[in-house]
Amino acid sequence: MTAARLAPLFALVTLGAAAAVSADTPQQLSARVGDAAFVSDDDGIMLIPIGSSFSLTASTAGASAYPRPKTRIDRLSIVCDGFTPGAPFRLDAAAFSRSSCDVRYVVGTRAFGEAPDAEYQLDKSSTDQLFEVTAARGKVIEGRFRFQLRDEAGRNLPVIDGRFVAEDRQY
Repeated sequence: MTAARLAPLFALVTLGAAAAVSADTPQQLSARVGDAAFVSDDDGIMLIPIGSSFSLTASTAGASAYPRPKTRIDRLSIVCDGFTPGAPFRLDAAAFSRSSCDVRYVVGTRAFGEAPDAEYQLDKSSTDQLFEVTAARGKVIEGRFRFQLRDEAGRNLPVIDGRFVAEDRQY
């Protein structure tokens, strides 16, 4: 084939590749953690559905930058069962008490091998727990959450007004 005949095909392939790249939905996650705002950015959010379970993790906005930011990096991790890809669902306090859900908030993540400043886990005895997928469109889910977390010393950490838009970007 001549270059003149390949040019339209090349343009179509290039346009298709550009459309596939721009199809990704901008991800966002925010919440009020204790007295501070927690905000993650597109690069700091990862959604991985695994059968009827999922993992949603987020780190402080800018944490994925290189070189690594000098400010504190916090991480929120939510791993739950009862998930049906492409469908809304809701986990309330009763569902959390009998599920295999795990929620962790790590304050001040350090370099590999170093302990964080603090680590909190889901307080399953609390009646103020919610994780809800309010919309599901293909690989994109959005929703809201609130949790009561507790550290090993028994100190509580409320996570409220949580909102997210996340996309399964596994290919």
